[in-house]
Amino acid sequence: MTESGGAAPSDHTTLTDVLAAYTAEGFDAEFELVEESGDLLCGTCRSVLVAEQVPLHSIRRLEGASDPDDMMAVCAVTCRNCGAKGSVVVKYGPSATIEEAEFLRRSKDRRDDAVAPSDAAPGEETAPRG
Repeated sequence: MTESGGAAPSDHTTLTDVLAAYTAEGFDAEFELVEESGDLLCGTCRSVLVAEQVPLHSIRRLEGASDPDDMMAVCAVTCRNCGAKGSVVVKYGPSATIEEAEFLRRSKDRRDDAVAPSDAAPGEETAPRG
């Protein structure tokens, strides 16, 4: 447990757990990738957000316990038009689609803005770097 009550991320955390943690912190809007572009569609105001203008507040990576190639990332984002906060799930690595890779490459890295933990779901402690 951390001082804030969260536990360190582990390989046993499920996608459902991670999404629930973000939702509990107010990242409850739905976003989806726009086919072939890597841009996002905000489910609240229906605006198409150019990836370079999407603030990426947090990335929580997950790998399948039985299949390390099952690499996903939950990304906490905010709509610049309506202010809705939510998450989008993308694959990364060799199984990522063009849209997923483009979104991760082009989105605006704002993991230093303290809106959410930079590389963990809310309530999790980031792994020590070293």
